[in-house]
Amino acid sequence: MSRKVCIAGGATTPFGYPMHLTPEAMIANCIVETQQDIPDFHLRDLDLMIYSHFSVHFGKQLCPEWVVHDHLGLVGVPHFRVENGGNTGGSALYAAFLAVKSGLFDVVGVAGWETMDNVTQSQGSEFIALASDTRYEALAGGIYPIYYAAMAYKFMKEHNLTEEDFALAAIKNRNYAADNPKSQWYRGEYKKYNRDLTIDDVMQSRLISYPLKRYDCCLMSRGGSFALVTSEEWAKKHADGKYVLIDGAGLSSCTIRAGDRLSFPGWTERYGKGYPDMTEFAACRHSGEVAYDMAGIEYKKAVKEVDVAEIHDAFSSSETQIYKALHWCDKDNIREFVRERRTFMDGDVPVNPGGGLMGFGHPVGATGIMSAIEVYYQLTDMIPKKHRSSKTYVRDAQTGLVNSHAGTGTSISNFILRRP
Repeated sequence: MSRKVCIAGGATTPFGYPMHLTPEAMIANCIVETQQDIPDFHLRDLDLMIYSHFSVHFGKQLCPEWVVHDHLGLVGVPHFRVENGGNTGGSALYAAFLAVKSGLFDVVGVAGWETMDNVTQSQGSEFIALASDTRYEALAGGIYPIYYAAMAYKFMKEHNLTEEDFALAAIKNRNYAADNPKSQWYRGEYKKYNRDLTIDDVMQSRLISYPLKRYDCCLMSRGGSFALVTSEEWAKKHADGKYVLIDGAGLSSCTIRAGDRLSFPGWTERYGKGYPDMTEFAACRHSGEVAYDMAGIEYKKAVKEVDVAEIHDAFSSSETQIYKALHWCDKDNIREFVRERRTFMDGDVPVNPGGGLMGFGHPVGATGIMSAIEVYYQLTDMIPKKHRSSKTYVRDAQTGLVNSHAGTGTSISNFILRRP
């Protein structure tokens, strides 16, 4: 099918904890900012609304998308909600891609939010843990930092990495977030330091679950985000010069329990005996390969062809694991890849210049959309306007990658965005 799909606008609220905006206000603010950038866009243009929201526990409101839809005055416009764990935003974007690609719709709004500051952080961790298998994992006292710590330790030992190697992602993303006025890090804890974070700061932060420290973990947040997904015909007419093509899109799944994915038959058939290990994000590898194939990118050349990326850094270790799953490095050279800082601004593929989940924040339903909007800003040269300076602007970027991730790698999406 040759029909091209675009992102023709979008915006993100500031992320914070606590922050007191209602979901309907957050989405309305994002739409107003989108209209300031794309004056030709009107709510009457919307053919379909897709809402991205992870947990009704935080808001004590079933079907909250009905409330937002009503407040936006969109009664009569078809809508539905997508929920897919940490990959909720990426999955909602994937649904919008399919809706436009199919030819059924020309203009689709994707609106996501989470109100995690309605509960304490310990309650929030408990609610999120309900996304694991509550019959087995939760009964053993498991919460996601513990699941990821086990993977991080095994990955670290098998790939000759250190805690300091993981900490590189933690300082990179938070220091880039200091250039983003909407990031939770800049608007909050950055004021305590008012300087770049160091490896020592990460190493000295409170131990959460070995080897992960506090600054190896993402931020629990309140926030919203909106993306305008359209046909190329609509984008050319109404957002010329400010749209990007979704040239590749992949969505894949893996076992809910990481320990169950050892030599899983489907993966063995696809990738050979012994794959995946419990530290492998097979769903990332597969969805990335689908997106690369759609965009005409050779796997081994991906690190050279992708100019900028926003990837799901719930933990510093998971960002590092994703480098390998996306074919940017392999078991033999991942240590050099990390230590040569090839994902920093002056490296091959700058990752998370918007701050990522560790710096920008992680209001689950909004996160994947926020990542797409940050890449959209990079490819439309809007970063100097949206960030505090041009420090985190990847000049002349032609191709961007957006990654969204759920569970312990249970559902993962990848998108390739390009300038038209």
